[in-house]
This record gives sequence, C-alpha cells and structure tokens, in this order.
Amino acid sequence: MELLLQLAVCVLLSRMISAEEIAENTSFIATKEWKEIKEGQGIPAGLHVRINLQTGKKEAKLITDNEEQLNAGQTNDESKNSNALITIYDSVDEEELKNSSRLRNSSEQLAIEHNSSEIEKIKNDYKSYKELRKTYEGMRKHFKTDAEIIVRLIEEFGDVITYNKQNDQSRLNAQLKILTNFNYLMSQYDNALTFVDQGGLERILLPLVVNQTHLSLKVEAMRVLGAMAQNNPKVQVKVYEKNFGPYLTQILLSSSNTEELSSALYALGSLLRKFPHAQQKILSTSGTQALVSLLGKDCELKIKAKAITLISDVVVEKQLIVINDDPVAAAQYAELNFPERLKDNWYCQTTDKLMTSYYHEFLKAPDLLEYFIHALESTEPFCNRIWGSSEQLYYTLNALQFEHGKSNNEYCNEVADLLRDITKKIRKYFKEL
Repeated sequence: MELLLQLAVCVLLSRMISAEEIAENTSFIATKEWKEIKEGQGIPAGLHVRINLQTGKKEAKLITDNEEQLNAGQTNDESKNSNALITIYDSVDEEELKNSSRLRNSSEQLAIEHNSSEIEKIKNDYKSYKELRKTYEGMRKHFKTDAEIIVRLIEEFGDVITYNKQNDQSRLNAQLKILTNFNYLMSQYDNALTFVDQGGLERILLPLVVNQTHLSLKVEAMRVLGAMAQNNPKVQVKVYEKNFGPYLTQILLSSSNTEELSSALYALGSLLRKFPHAQQKILSTSGTQALVSLLGKDCELKIKAKAITLISDVVVEKQLIVINDDPVAAAQYAELNFPERLKDNWYCQTTDKLMTSYYHEFLKAPDLLEYFIHALESTEPFCNRIWGSSEQLYYTLNALQFEHGKSNNEYCNEVADLLRDITKKIRKYFKEL
C-alpha cells in the first residue's frame, strides 16, 4: 500500500514539473531587470524588448514609471548600454525579429561592398613613380621661372616697338602691360639682378626716362627703377653707372605733374639711400637743389612730405655713422657735407615758409605733419638760428600743438607731444635773440 502511494506522489510531481517547464516555455514573466526570452515563449504587451548585440539573443524587462514619461522615439538605455539595441513594442513576433536581423546583416554586407569598391577605385587611380614623373615633366613645360619670364618680357618689349609703329595706342597699352609686370617682378632681389644682366636698364628704362614723351610710360618706368634699386646695392651701382641720377633730378626741377614727381622722387630715393658715393656725386650738383625746390614748388603736400623725408634720411645716415664710430663707413661719408649744401640752397628759410603756409592743411593731416616734425628735428642743429628768429614759425608750431593737443584722437595727441619737443628747442634760440 505504501509503495503504491509513493508511486502516485512521484507521478504527480513529474506532472507538476512538466507543467512548470511548459509554462516557462510558453509564457515570459518580466522583471525590472533584463531577462532572456527563451525559444517559444510569448511576450506580453508593454515591455522593453531588445536584441543583445553581444549574445544575439532577445531580452525583455518591465517599463518603469520614469521610462513611461520619456518620448516614445527616445531611449535612455541606448546611451547607457552601447552593446544593446533597444525598442519599445506593444507586441513582438518572431518574424519581425528575424527581419531585423536580416536588415542588419544586409547593412554590413553593403558596407563591405562599399569598402571594396573604394579599394578598387584607389587601385585604379594609383600611378607608378615612372608615370608620375612623366606627367610632371609634361606639366613642367608649361611653367617658367621668373628669370625666363623676364627674358621673354624684355624681348616682347622690343618686338612691340618694332612691329607696332603704325598703332600708337596699341603699342602704348602693350608697353604699359609689360612695365606693370616688371614692377611686380622687380621687388625680388635676384629678379632685379637678372633684369640688369639682360640689359633691361639700357634697352628699356633709360630710353623711357630720358626720351619718352608719353607721361604714363615714363612714370611706370621710374616706378620699375625705384622698385629694383630699393635695398639692392648691386642694382644701385648699376643704376648710378648708367647716369640715371641727373635725369631724375632734372625731372624734379622741371615737372609739375604729381605722378611724375612722385615716381621720380621714389626712384631717386631708392638710388641714394645707403649709397654714400651716389649721395656725394648727385647731391653736390643739382640733387640738393632739386629736393629743396620741391618744398617750395606748387605741388601736393604729400610730395613735399616725401622730399623732406628723403632729406632727413640722408642727414640721419651720416649722424648714425658718427655715433656708431665706424671708420670705414665714416670715410665713405667724409666728402658729403649735406647740411652745408642744404643751407646754401635755402633749405631753412624754405621750410620756415612751408610750415607757416600750410597751417590749415597740417590741422587736417596730422600724419603728414609728423613727417615734417621728424625732419625738423633732424635738421634743427644747422637751422636753429634761422628758425629761432622766426616769430611766425614759433607761433605756428605752438598753435598746431594746441589744436592737436585738445583733440580726442590719441594719435593727434602724440603729434602734439612731438610739436612740443621741437618748439622747446626753437624757443630757446627765440628768447636768446
């Protein structure tokens, strides 16, 4: 009897276990934690369902109160767990999950095919060293160095003169274009030397400066001359040897055209600066007269500012040589007695008249006034007696100082301070007299 009862209990327990297994296989019980969904289990509505990308298996959990407030299109867990793909389902079936897996596999396949096509494209575009060199050599034929361009432009300038005799305007335009190109190229040190070596000074520039009747061509030629001689000692020597100096000073003495005066002054300044031999030869003849004449000429104030700045620069150059105690440089400047030549050409009286005559212009142009103040400062040692005896100059400088000093413009105030310094020096002599 007892044996029969034990058998009945075992049968009953086995049936209960089978029922639990069946229930486990047919119904999913969700919790607040992620739980694996076994094969064949149904998924209730309103759960978080995901495919774990690491294991490839489906998981689900309950939706908490905070998660219900989130927008249906956003999932916080996506940022917290980069290994999981999460979606909220009302209902999920096996076929949809399979489709999702197929879509992922399809995307991966497309990415592989895309990368393969990119690799093939790179292989097709690849060129060997021999092919690249051949391409480079072919392209190089179309490029020219600055030296080659300069040689070609010099030849073209001669051709324009030879073959365009019947059309003055066409010839003028062509020559201006070539000179403009030269002006651009001559700022390079080596380019200027190439131009000189190829005969550009005597073949092009000298005839234009000396004999050219077209003002625009002469102006452009002097601009090229100034560009190539500036800070280029070797070119300065060549320009000096071709005797450009006297021609430039003659233009300063005779011309009244602003552009012509400006370009001639630019070329002369490029020739003279830091070239004591040229200063001594040119300024001892008509050079000083030409510079001082510009200060009294009826021309724009900016031309006068350039002229007085060049005068000041030459004076300061020699002063710096004495200060630096350089015997070699001092010997080069020994023969140059520029202050005496300035006094002989009435520089001090001319600047006195200029400063008083342009009072209103200086009120409107403090930037130009600054150039004149620096020039007065450097030339004051040999003009102090004449300036000190000029009441009109003294009161003009005082008035300019007062007007610029009360300005709200900081730059004007700085100019006023410079005026105060030069006025103090002049006032000392003014009181003595």
